Amino acid sequence: MAGCSRTMNVPVSAGNFTSPTVTSTASHTPTAPLSTTTTMTPTHTVTSTSTSTTTNTVVGMVMNTATNTATHTATNTATNTVTSTATNTTTATPQTAQATINLNTAANYVILSYTGITNSGPSTTCGGYGTFPDGFTGSPVIVENCGGAVDVGDATADTAEGDLNTAYTATAGRPFGATLPPDADIGGQTLYPGVYAESGNLFIQSADLILNAQGNANAVFIFQVSGHMEIFASRNVILTPPLKASNVYWVVEGSYCALDSYCSMYGIIMAEESITFGTGATLTGRAFALKGDVTLLSNTITQP
Repeated sequence: MAGCSRTMNVPVSAGNFTSPTVTSTASHTPTAPLSTTTTMTPTHTVTSTSTSTTTNTVVGMVMNTATNTATHTATNTATNTVTSTATNTTTATPQTAQATINLNTAANYVILSYTGITNSGPSTTCGGYGTFPDGFTGSPVIVENCGGAVDVGDATADTAEGDLNTAYTATAGRPFGATLPPDADIGGQTLYPGVYAESGNLFIQSADLILNAQGNANAVFIFQVSGHMEIFASRNVILTPPLKASNVYWVVEGSYCALDSYCSMYGIIMAEESITFGTGATLTGRAFALKGDVTLLSNTITQP
């Protein structure tokens, strides 16, 4: 072979044979330059689709079904491209539609009380007020701005209180479609038409409450509270149009209902005992106390 030489030495001794020692020397001279070309085009495509469906019972009664579908596609061709698509759909399952409550002659007032009305500061009503058998105390006298009836300690107010008792019993006796957790704070929630039962106390504390009529002008909300109810300072009950304050009912069986300072409340409050307003609290609705009094402190109450 050109460019290659080989030398072999084989020693031999008498009576013995020794393995040969081989020495090789090789040389190679290329006649053409070496060339190496490597081309790599990796392609990796992964597509995954996951669908998750969750059904929650909001405060134990309104069903919300949420479906999440996520699609991820990854393609690697020298670069990496990721596409993510997510779809979230939430559907509220409404309760059975409710009829309104007939207040009869109690609807002639925005305040109706059994043991009297106490006022301090410039309070106003638009819709009249009445009390029987006890009368009005405090100063100044509540100003009625809309020409409503003012009946203090008379037979007209007595008749209205009889109608109020009938309305209270009818409202408290409505079959409920949802149960709130004991001592629930429903602030920060959005609720839909129906009857909500609270076995303990009820609070609107952490945030405002939204009542969503789902576009139904005749939607009715009823809250049946076994304990007391309190709307904390500067909290609001918000009605989404076309919901009417006259179709929202709060039945409070406990020792009191409190509307704290500068809160904004909507609906017909029927408290078995007393209703107390903090400074500057407003109510679009009615404040009815079956066995107790109504206390005002520079408040505005407007008929719904």
